Amino acid sequence: MVKKVMIVEDSNLMASVISNFIKRSGKELQIITAHSGEESVEIYKSEKPDLVFMDIKMPGMDGITALEKIKQIDANAKVVMCTSLKDTESEERSKKAGCVGYIMKPFNSNDILDALDKNV
Repeated sequence: MVKKVMIVEDSNLMASVISNFIKRSGKELQIITAHSGEESVEIYKSEKPDLVFMDIKMPGMDGITALEKIKQIDANAKVVMCTSLKDTESEERSKKAGCVGYIMKPFNSNDILDALDKNV
């Protein structure tokens, strides 16, 4: 069965960058995209992806709140937070909410590939 990876990113450019890194991994993965925290929670319910790459700062529901809601749906959900926020509070809140990784932007393909190797 093909594993699913969801990218949650309000920037189409950044979603495309992450998607391209995933495609170059050589793994057979289905990529699902959401553009907001609200959308990610709804898509998670129906798709149950094996791994989620979640932006923190988005209009409406932020990524940490979306992470908390996804963990309520599935306590075993694997979510890697991706952010340009350089504050320890966001990282601490993300880890407390149960993320499996925290990647700072700008990141490179190795950051994404490492997260894939550890979680998919």
